[in-house]
Amino acid sequence: MEDAVSETRAEGPAAGERRYSVEEIFAIQPGLARLMPEVGNRFWKCWYAAEAGNWKLADWQLKELKKLLRVCIFTRPKYIEDLEDYLRADLGPVTAAIAEQDFAAFDAAYLAAVDRANWYHEKWNKEYIVWRRPDMPPPDLDLRPR
Repeated sequence: MEDAVSETRAEGPAAGERRYSVEEIFAIQPGLARLMPEVGNRFWKCWYAAEAGNWKLADWQLKELKKLLRVCIFTRPKYIEDLEDYLRADLGPVTAAIAEQDFAAFDAAYLAAVDRANWYHEKWNKEYIVWRRPDMPPPDLDLRPR
């Protein structure tokens, strides 16, 4: 009898475990409402890092932001064209300005990217979401270059 019980456990889930369908797993993936606050947080930190001359941190924050947008593409494919366009056309100039360590170019590209993000909010009937860079640097990071 004991052998039959251990065979059943080996084949099925252990006590307290559950197997999930692909549809159930998809349903719990984070949507843009959960991911975009982190995107905004990274973009905020990116700007203040660049302003402080900490180009390595600005670059890292932007790279992490891009990873988040790729997660958005994966979890919400209806936005794929717009997110890919934003990554290329709007964040491309920000990336280039960071590589050149040119704050004037960075600031202009950053502001254009913010405007474009808000344009996308309007396009997707979320006109009530208007993102802006906070007026103060993030309190959780020392932004000075090392």
